[in-house]
Amino acid sequence: MTATVYGTGTLHAVAVDERPSLPDPVPDLVVHEYERGFRADLTASREAVSGVRALTRSVPATYGTDQGLAESAELVVSELMGNAVRASDSGKAVPLVVEVHAAPVGSPGIEVIVHDTVPGQPNRGDAALDSAEAESGRGLGILDALTDRWSVEPSTEPSFTKMIRCLVSRAE
Repeated sequence: MTATVYGTGTLHAVAVDERPSLPDPVPDLVVHEYERGFRADLTASREAVSGVRALTRSVPATYGTDQGLAESAELVVSELMGNAVRASDSGKAVPLVVEVHAAPVGSPGIEVIVHDTVPGQPNRGDAALDSAEAESGRGLGILDALTDRWSVEPSTEPSFTKMIRCLVSRAE
């Protein structure tokens, strides 16, 4: 990408990096840009979750990751945030930290980490991934299908209970 820069009467064309644009300000969503990715601190709301999903889809692709991988990462992020909201106490604010990073050039993949305050391990539902009737119970099956590996670990963030770390390196 080039940009035209006006200055001292001379017209210059300069290269501009093609970093993704961050979303317009959204209440309860703070985004920090990192090399090849971002970190989002949020309190779950429709607007904040939507902003994080859009960033997850656009940021890795900006750094040369396959668009199919970016879409898979978006689905993984959406599922993990939704599961944390559903497993939290009803009526209480649900804080989350989401980190998404494109792998270095030559190493395909996107790392996704979601920190939440829900105690314990996620529960594996028994719904088939292709069930037209199921309203829940597919979350861990989605992780199995869209990631090469995922793990549940103690969170490295103060006041968060756990983090789910995933590597998305195959598009479905």
